[in-house]
Amino acid sequence: MTDLLQLLALEMQEIDFRFKKSSIEGKGTPQEVSDRRESVVKKLLEKYFPFPFRIAKGNVIDSFGMRSASIDCLVLNPDHPYTVSDDDRFSVILADGVDYAIEVKPDLTSKSEIERSLHQIHTVKELTRVRHGMLGRAAAPYVKKIPCIVFSNTAYANLELLTQTIVEYYEGKGIKRQNQFDLIVINNRAILVNMRKNSYFFPANNSLGEGIYILQSGSNTLAALLLYLNSLPLSAPRMSSSVLSHYIKSDDSLGYLQCYAHLNERLNQLEIASN
Repeated sequence: MTDLLQLLALEMQEIDFRFKKSSIEGKGTPQEVSDRRESVVKKLLEKYFPFPFRIAKGNVIDSFGMRSASIDCLVLNPDHPYTVSDDDRFSVILADGVDYAIEVKPDLTSKSEIERSLHQIHTVKELTRVRHGMLGRAAAPYVKKIPCIVFSNTAYANLELLTQTIVEYYEGKGIKRQNQFDLIVINNRAILVNMRKNSYFFPANNSLGEGIYILQSGSNTLAALLLYLNSLPLSAPRMSSSVLSHYIKSDDSLGYLQCYAHLNERLNQLEIASN
């Protein structure tokens, strides 16, 4: 394991510690606990997406008049206007300047919290960006959508149950693939990757079918997340490649993929029924 991977593994342990500490420090006031945990993730993102990137919280609006629900951590492109109020909070957040939307849901062992996180993500996926970071290439429709991630610290011991809960939510709401989550991160354990054709995540060689895949990343979960995020086009073209992309490699050391084929087939049927 390289020095960087060791550092990232320790970062994940520190997040777990800080989340648990937040539960004690904000005990009796759920909003205080939530604010402290969001701050932990915000500070983590600020480390690996430093200025001129900025991390904000709030609703996102697009140029077509659509508005999302409030999202905990939005990674803003350096091009995003500095639209802050006197308390240093962003008064308006524009979809065309948002690179990633990350909803913090520390505990995914509650059906209501899982569904709430998926709803939050859905509201962001309904937005449409006009500009994109695909310099010199025609933009596929998916790059006009903001990449959406759920960040959690714990989840069901049985990840099939988590996947089933997600599938049932999408079936019940009739939500098609283009408006579903991209990644669900479970600290120090795994990443759920929503692989779809014409989307941010799909194997180039088509070796895997569409559906939700689980990367069993363990202590390399943060490394895998940063690899995924730095592989995505930003809302504006990069001037050069990401530094981290040269140090975190996509290989077996980051984990292996598995899926629940019967649940992915249900997502396939949902897509067919929606067309």
